[in-house]
Amino acid sequence: MATRRRKMFPALGKRRSPKVEIIPMVDVMFLLLVFYILSSLALHKQRGIAVDLPQAQSGVAAAEKEEMVLSIKADGHFFLNKQECQAEALQGALHRWLLTQPGGLESAATTEIVLNVDAEAQHKHVVRAMDELRKEGLTRFVISTQPVRPRA
Repeated sequence: MATRRRKMFPALGKRRSPKVEIIPMVDVMFLLLVFYILSSLALHKQRGIAVDLPQAQSGVAAAEKEEMVLSIKADGHFFLNKQECQAEALQGALHRWLLTQPGGLESAATTEIVLNVDAEAQHKHVVRAMDELRKEGLTRFVISTQPVRPRA
């Protein structure tokens, strides 16, 4: 009976050796690599809104801690942590932000404010922002700059 099966189904008697298909595995590895690269690029923390910062040779890298970022665009618009704020409402917005911080209003003396000022912004906008910050007791300012690029 076994010989009769072999005659009817010749493929049953032959054993195939298992093969590992490498191409789908390589495809999966490339997909994982692309996912890793894109997700690591997304980890960059954007502080404030994008402005054209002035260059400075003595700039120091800012610490990666949670702080207030006050951005001033070239046209004089103010942004508190990426939220647009009118100049007249700046003090109120700062006061509300301070109330949400650990230590409340008492923490104002030790809180650092990062000023992200566009290189083309007028000086009067920076002075007005600093004046509003001082009214709330915020006197520690850090002005963001970008490093000087060497000329090629």
